[in-house]
Amino acid sequence: MPSKKTPSPKRSKVTTQKKKPRGVATRRAPMLNSEALDTLAERLDMMLPEVMSRIAAVEHVMVEKGVCSHADLRRARQFIDEQESW
Repeated sequence: MPSKKTPSPKRSKVTTQKKKPRGVATRRAPMLNSEALDTLAERLDMMLPEVMSRIAAVEHVMVEKGVCSHADLRRARQFIDEQESW
């Protein structure tokens, strides 16, 4: 007759935290100097008109396809303006 196995006592699970790569917690982003800020401002100045024209194109298609009306777009812009003024 085979011997009966007694169940081993259940061990409590110890939660271990995943280790972050060394130095991640202590690194900070370097301070932006004026040259970096100027470069960033220049890039944004180039990108903003392109983004605005793409938004206008999408709005045009939405009106053309009947997804919304010009009045809907005006109300949406007014809502955004109100949110930004807070």
